[in-house]
Amino acid sequence: ILLIFDEIQCGMGRSGEYYVWQHYGVKPDILTTAKALGCGFPVGAFLLSGRAAEHSLAAGDHGSTYGGNPLAGAAVREVLSQYEKRELLSHVKAISPYLEKRLQELVAEFPFLKERRGLGLMQGIESERPVGPVILACQKRGMLMINAGSNVLRFLPPLVIEERHVDEMQGILREALKETENA
Repeated sequence: ILLIFDEIQCGMGRSGEYYVWQHYGVKPDILTTAKALGCGFPVGAFLLSGRAAEHSLAAGDHGSTYGGNPLAGAAVREVLSQYEKRELLSHVKAISPYLEKRLQELVAEFPFLKERRGLGLMQGIESERPVGPVILACQKRGMLMINAGSNVLRFLPPLVIEERHVDEMQGILREALKETENA
C-alpha cells in the first residue's frame, strides 16, 4: 500500500517546514506539490520515493504538454532560491505563534467562535454560525477572506507576513465580527 500526501496547498513552507509531513516524521511514498512551488507560475510536481519509483513509471509512461519545460524549471529554481535567501521557513516558524495568539484572542472574545486550529500559516476559526456574512463584512473593509465549509474562516496569509499585518487583520476581523454578531 502506497502512502500518498497531497501537499498542493499546505506544502512549500506554509507550515514552517517545506512539507507538513516533515513535522510528523511519516514520509510519503508519493507527494503532490504545486501552487507555491512556482510562486504564481503554473507548475506542479508529483514526487516519488525511490521504492515507489522503481515499481511504477518508466521513461515514456507519462507525458504532459507543459511538463518539464525550461521556463517552469527556472521558476521553481528561483522560488527555492528565494526561500533560502529570505529564510522563509524560519520566518514562518517565528511569525506563526503570533498569528495563532491573535486569532485565539478573537476566539476568546466572541462566544460564537468555537476554536482556532491549524499549523503555521494555515489557520482556521470555527464558528457556530455561517461565516459568509463575516467574509462580506471583511471585504467591505478591504480585506479578502475565504471560508473552509460554511462555518470556518480560513487564514492563508503570505509567507512574508509581519506582526503589523497580523494586527491589522485582527482589527478588521474584530470589526466584521462585531458587525455581524447580532445578524
